[in-house]
Amino acid sequence: DDGGLGSSVASPYLYKCKMDGTPLHGYIYRPSPPPPPSSSSSSTNDSSSSTNNDNEKLLPGIILFHTGAGPQDIFLRWKADSLVANAHEVFGNNNNNNKYGEGCIVLIADILGDSTGWAWHNREKYNIVRTSILVPDEDGERKRLQGRVRAALDAIQSQPGVDRERIGAMGYCLGGHPILELARMKNPCVKAMVTFHGVFDGVRGLSSVERSSGSGSGGNSGGSSDSSSTEGKDDAIVSSTDSTTTTKSCNNVLVCTGEDDPFIPTEDLDAAMEMFDDLGYRSEMIKFENTRHGFTNPAQDYNPSEAFAYSADACAKAWSAALSVLKRNVVS
Repeated sequence: DDGGLGSSVASPYLYKCKMDGTPLHGYIYRPSPPPPPSSSSSSTNDSSSSTNNDNEKLLPGIILFHTGAGPQDIFLRWKADSLVANAHEVFGNNNNNNKYGEGCIVLIADILGDSTGWAWHNREKYNIVRTSILVPDEDGERKRLQGRVRAALDAIQSQPGVDRERIGAMGYCLGGHPILELARMKNPCVKAMVTFHGVFDGVRGLSSVERSSGSGSGGNSGGSSDSSSTEGKDDAIVSSTDSTTTTKSCNNVLVCTGEDDPFIPTEDLDAAMEMFDDLGYRSEMIKFENTRHGFTNPAQDYNPSEAFAYSADACAKAWSAALSVLKRNVVS
C-alpha cells in the first residue's frame, strides 16, 4: 500500500547470463512518469526547461534477489512496488519534473532461469538447479552464481535513468547467497546490501578472502553479538562492526535474521558475518527474538510448517533498518 504517495510501473525484463547464456526472467519497477507540463508552462519556459539538468536526474538502482519460491513470487513484486512507490521517503529527491520520476528503479533479479514459476511448483527441479548454482567448485568458487549476480548488476546499471554509481541490493531467504557473492565482488558501485532471513548454507566451503588491513580492529566481528539496545531495535540482539574504523569500506551490509530460524545455523551465520567483515564492509546483524523463517512475508501465517512464521513487529523494524541503510549509503 503506497498510501497514495506514489505509484510504480512494472514490466517483465528478459536478460542473459553472459557466462553460460542462461535466459533470466526478471522484472523492472520504476516510478510512474511525471505528467506532461501544461501548455502554458511549456511555452513560457521552453528554452530553459530543455537544458535543465534537474529534469534528467538519475535515480538509484536497487536489486531484489528472490526467495526459494523464485523470481515469479508475488511477494517480491509487492516489495518492489512498495519500495518504488514510497521511495521518495527514503531517497528524498521529490522532483516531480524529473523525466525519470522520483525515488529509485528496482530490478527483481532471477538466479534460477525461471520464467513460469516452476521453482515453487517443481521442487525437485528447484533443488537440482539450486545445487548446481550454490555448490562451490574445487577452487571454492561459485562461478554460475557469480555469473548471474553479474548479470543482475549489469541489468540494473543499464536501465535508463539509473545512476550506475549508486546501487543497492536486498536478498530474501535464498537471496542471502547472491548478496554474499555480490559482496565478494567488491564492486564500488554497490553501496549497500541487506538480507532478510537470508540463508548461507555452504558458505564455509567457499574460498577464503584476503582480510582487509586492519579489518575488525576496534570492533566486534559480525558473528559475536551483544544485547545492547539501539533505537527501533529494543527487542533484538544487535551486532555491528565499529563504524569508526577507518579501514572499513563506506559501504554497509545489514543482516536481519530470526533467533528461532531453523534454516540458518549459527555456524553459517557466523561464517557469513566474518566474511563480510574480512571483505572490509561495515556489517551489522539484527537478530530478532522469538522470530522464525520468512518473518517478512504475511503469507507465512498460512504456512503449516512450524519453521515459518510472519512477525509484523520484526518485519517493520527490519524494513525500517534496511531503508535507513539505503538512505545513508545509496542516497548520500
